[in-house]
Amino acid sequence: MRTLKAAQTLCRGLLLAAFASSAAWAQADFPSAPVRILVPFPAGGPADVIMRILADRLSLRWTKPVIVENRPGAATIVATTVLANSQPDGHTLGDATQFHVINPALNRNLPFDAARDFAGVSMVVLQSIVLVAHPTFPPNTLAELITLARSSPGQLDFASSGPRGVGHFAGEMLKHLAGIQMQHINYQGSGPAVTDVIAGRVPIMFDIWHSVKQHVADGRLKVIAFTGLQRQKDAPQYPTIAETYPGFDATSFQAIITRAGLPAPVLNKLSADIRAVVASPEFHDRTRALGVEPAGSTPEETDRYLHNEIRKWSDIVRKANLKLD
Repeated sequence: MRTLKAAQTLCRGLLLAAFASSAAWAQADFPSAPVRILVPFPAGGPADVIMRILADRLSLRWTKPVIVENRPGAATIVATTVLANSQPDGHTLGDATQFHVINPALNRNLPFDAARDFAGVSMVVLQSIVLVAHPTFPPNTLAELITLARSSPGQLDFASSGPRGVGHFAGEMLKHLAGIQMQHINYQGSGPAVTDVIAGRVPIMFDIWHSVKQHVADGRLKVIAFTGLQRQKDAPQYPTIAETYPGFDATSFQAIITRAGLPAPVLNKLSADIRAVVASPEFHDRTRALGVEPAGSTPEETDRYLHNEIRKWSDIVRKANLKLD
């Protein structure tokens, strides 16, 4: 009996040693080929620039090419479909943004399951969203804006940079929580929307803070409130919508995801390497100049964030009975 137990103990030890050895080999061997990052937007935009900064730093770290491949189309569905059909070996990565968590709420016929078919690797950056208005817009606070909207249901317009984006859905969330009616004015990009708000053709809009910050400083726009959970670090004098409606959070982000099924040792190495780049002074300097906040995370933290966002926006879409524009 003692001989049998000794043999079993030896076998377990050998199996554990073999597993540890294979895990170490998998980590050391990755990447074994060029890595591509699928960016769901055209080249040259802010999201593309951030992914190219990340790719450059990873190329130096891995001594393997990291290639940014632009696959725009269908509100990021084109690029995500390519990722869903890739091999789960970590050599194809995806740039997940707010569209990734909003699309499932609006389209039941996606060619992938946004929660099940992908593994979170790491967050990369976060961007604050702000509700701004033309300086002559009578309300100066969120409470005053809501009072105005309630007094004239459906008469207050709000602009955003496009349908399905975080600016659009921040407005829809506010409508739902405050019980007000506002009309969404859809623009193809932030630039035209900001131009019309500055010109007074549309009274308010939700946009990325970095895009409107200088206009606020110059007096061409005024801030009503930010849409994050915490006050903006470089503008703490302005309140958040969450101070009136606890839990209100509409934040723009970029995260790295990959195909589900990637072996844990490779996933963990991939995440650790990306987090090391995101935490580096070089990445901080280059991305903060673009108005974003670096934000690395573990695979578990990334999955938790993305899955919570999918549930949140699906709940808002269902309760507000939103349809595709």
